[in-house]
Amino acid sequence: MIMPIPTEFAPAEREDSIVLLSFANEFRTNPLAAILDMVPIPLIIINEYRQALFCNNAFYELTKRATPQEILGLRPGEALGCIHSELTDGGCGTTRFCRYCGAAIAILKSLQGKNDTQECRVMRHSTENDEALDLHVFTSPFEYQGLKLNMFTAIDISHEKRRHNLERLFFHDILNLATGVKYATQVACHKAEDPKMLEQCDKISRSVMQIVDEIQAQKRLAQAEKGELRVSLKKVSSHEILNQAIENYSSHKLSSGKNIVLSEGSNDVEFSTDRVVLGRVLGNMLKNALEASDENFTITLGSNVEGDFVSLWVHNDFVMPERVKRQIFKRSFTTKGEGRGLGTYSIKLLAEQFLGGLVSFKSEKNVGTVFCVKFPLHELSR
Repeated sequence: MIMPIPTEFAPAEREDSIVLLSFANEFRTNPLAAILDMVPIPLIIINEYRQALFCNNAFYELTKRATPQEILGLRPGEALGCIHSELTDGGCGTTRFCRYCGAAIAILKSLQGKNDTQECRVMRHSTENDEALDLHVFTSPFEYQGLKLNMFTAIDISHEKRRHNLERLFFHDILNLATGVKYATQVACHKAEDPKMLEQCDKISRSVMQIVDEIQAQKRLAQAEKGELRVSLKKVSSHEILNQAIENYSSHKLSSGKNIVLSEGSNDVEFSTDRVVLGRVLGNMLKNALEASDENFTITLGSNVEGDFVSLWVHNDFVMPERVKRQIFKRSFTTKGEGRGLGTYSIKLLAEQFLGGLVSFKSEKNVGTVFCVKFPLHELSR
C-alpha cells in the first residue's frame, strides 16, 4: 500500500512523469504554444496536480534556470526557487508557509473553477545571496482535450514595491526635516532685530514654506495615483480660497514682475470641497499661468455661478500652440523640459477623481488661456 505524502496545506501527490511529459511534448506542437511564447508576461500552464506542462519564454527568464525543460513537472514555487518548496518531500504548496502564499491560494481557487488574483512574496536562493520577489499572480481555469488545466501568470512587481516603500520613507523623512527647518527659521526670525536680517529671515521663511508645500503636493499626487488620497469635504468660500492662492504665489519667484488679481466681476460662492486638495489644484492652475506669462502681464482669478455649478478659473493672455492644446492633461507631457509635465495632469486627476469636479480649458486668440474647474453647488458626500 502506497502511503500518501504528508502535507500541511495543498495535496502533495503528482502526475505520473511519463503521462506528464507526453502531454507536455504534444502541447509544444500546438500553434497556441508559439503564441504564448510571444506573450511578454510570464505564464505557465499547470495540471490538477499544480505541475507545469508548459512555460513561455518570459516565465523561463523569470526562473533563471538553465533550460525551459527543467521547469516541466515542477510546481510554480519549485520553478521559481522558493526556499520553502525544499522544506518537505511534498514540495511547493505543502508546507505551513504555503497557507499564506498568494500563489498557492490563487491556484487552489482556480482548481475549484474560479479565476483569482493575489500578491505573492517569494524568497529564493541566488548564487550570491537570497533574492526577494514580489509577484502579482493571476490564475484562470480552462479545459483542453478533456483535461482541466489552469493558466498561471506572474508579474514581477518588486520594483513597484521598492519604489512605494522608498517613497513613503522619503516623504516621511524629508517632511520632518523641512518642518524642522521651518520652525527653526521662525524662531530665528522672531529673535532678529536688524531690519536687513528680518528681511532675509522673511525670504528664507517663505522659501522653506514653498519647499514644504511642494513636498506635500508631491505626496498627495503619489497618493492620488495609487487611489489612497483621502478627502474631507467642508463648506468653503470661493473668494477665500482664491485669495489664499493669490497670497501663496504673490511672493513666489515665478510672480516676479507680474500681477495676480481677483477679477472685479467675480462672485463669492459657498460650496463643499476639500480645501487643501482644491488649493493644490488652483495652485497648479496659477503656477502654469505664471510660467506662461511675461513680465508686466496680469493673471486673473475668479469664480462664478453657472447653473447648478460654481466655476473657478485662472486666466492669462498667452495662447497655446495647437500641438500643446492637443496634449494638455496627459501625464508627463511638458513644454518646460525633462522631468516636468505633472501640472495639468494633477489638476485633472485631483479635481475630477477626488473632488467630483470637471476641468476644462480654452486657449484662443484675443481671449488668451483660461483653465476652469467646476463643482456642483449641492451638498457633496464622500
